[in-house]
Amino acid sequence: MKRFLIGIATTLLLVGASAAGQAQESSGVQVGIDMWLNQWTQDRPGFASTTSDFVMLLGPTIEVTLPSQVFVKGSYLVSTSDYTFSDVVPPFNVERQDVNAALGYWIVPGFGILAGYRDTTLNDTSSGVKDTLYGPLIGIVGDAYVDDQLSFYGRLDYLFTKFEEKDALGTFSENSPGWMVAFGVKYAFTRSFTGSFGYRYETNQGDISGINDSFSGVTFSGLFTF
Repeated sequence: MKRFLIGIATTLLLVGASAAGQAQESSGVQVGIDMWLNQWTQDRPGFASTTSDFVMLLGPTIEVTLPSQVFVKGSYLVSTSDYTFSDVVPPFNVERQDVNAALGYWIVPGFGILAGYRDTTLNDTSSGVKDTLYGPLIGIVGDAYVDDQLSFYGRLDYLFTKFEEKDALGTFSENSPGWMVAFGVKYAFTRSFTGSFGYRYETNQGDISGINDSFSGVTFSGLFTF
């Protein structure tokens, strides 16, 4: 699954790079809303895989592209309901909060590189356990333009993340690197408003616990250009 999704994103990125002459990475500011309807799947060594109900993450996003082709991205997303694992005894409910920031550069129109930082907080509202996944990332991003209104996008990040869990007994931490893959389609309804629909998959695995956490689902966004 992960290799398949990485393959799709890489293909879109290569197409974006090869279609550089058609791309229009104009400078400006885009502000709007990001949404991600996703499920959480957890695999623990020696136990059966378990998957949560679907949860919507929602929040503001901003992207600024400078005339120098340097761009900045940022978003803050929170879950509108808890991840619920009803097949676990006792069941547990987790709320999520994401902070993401990245600085990048369009090497050619339609293909860029970026580096950034992410911080994901997962609070178990039933037990009070708090998990945090945080750390730097590097990635590549691309846009493949069909015409002035329709385009396809792709992004592939490698996450140099660490995992930290705090409970009543103390704190546990480990390195937990992973990947994030996103791809989809964008459509400019007007010169000042663009909508997008896509798919996002992210995964990380602890180097001590061996626990693998994966989040996957469809994405939506609406951006106003200034």
